Amino acid sequence: MRLSTLLSFTVVMMMASAAFTPAQTAPPPQAAPAARRPATPPPPSRAGIAITVTDTRGLPIPDVRVTIAGPSDRSGETDNSGQVNFVGMQPGVYRARFDGDKVISFEREVNVRAGQPTGVDVTLNAAPPPPAPPPAPPVVQKVEETVGPPGLPQVLSIVDLAEKQLSGNQARRETLVACSGNTRTTLVVLNQDQADRLYDGAETEYYVVAGQGAVRLNGRETLLAAGSYVSIPRNTSHGVLKRGNRPLILLSVLSGEPCEQAK
Repeated sequence: MRLSTLLSFTVVMMMASAAFTPAQTAPPPQAAPAARRPATPPPPSRAGIAITVTDTRGLPIPDVRVTIAGPSDRSGETDNSGQVNFVGMQPGVYRARFDGDKVISFEREVNVRAGQPTGVDVTLNAAPPPPAPPPAPPVVQKVEETVGPPGLPQVLSIVDLAEKQLSGNQARRETLVACSGNTRTTLVVLNQDQADRLYDGAETEYYVVAGQGAVRLNGRETLLAAGSYVSIPRNTSHGVLKRGNRPLILLSVLSGEPCEQAK
């Protein structure tokens, strides 16, 4: 066999072998990696408030009630050093109120930052002293009024009694008509003017039964006749004067002083 024929045969056989060789399988596509979720941020760190309360002289004030209102409500009282601390608080804006029996109430805003304590210094003014209690009313000692003994009921005729007293020329004749408690009634017959008189604790009343006269009050004289009536308050100086030839007959009532002789 010729060499050329042999080479041709070899080439043909190699081509046929290549035609029957199976095609190489491509590798399957790989799935894309899942996207990672962002990590949850840690909760904000908590903080606290350190409060110091002093007076205007810089001295600590104990027993002050502190109320914190905001994201984390708190309350407490200052110690003997005037301090109170609140821990574990969320950041934010708070309203702090300070109250006490000896201080004027006060409010202020406090801004608490995350991760750090917040110091607050507060100066409070002293509360004004309480008003003095009103003075006790004066003790009024009740003065017991002295009252004379009670008398008996009297029913009589003043005219008949006056006629019995007309005899005689005495300057003044006085007859007790009734006496009870603090009232004394007398029948007075005047043949002369009566001197001025004054009663500190009694009122005087005169009723003219008969005759003519005058009464002198504050330097002024007023004429009196049968049927005239005169009322004279206590502490008033007065005088009774006789006018005419006939006696002046008066019914005199003195009230306000004890009548010791009951009748």
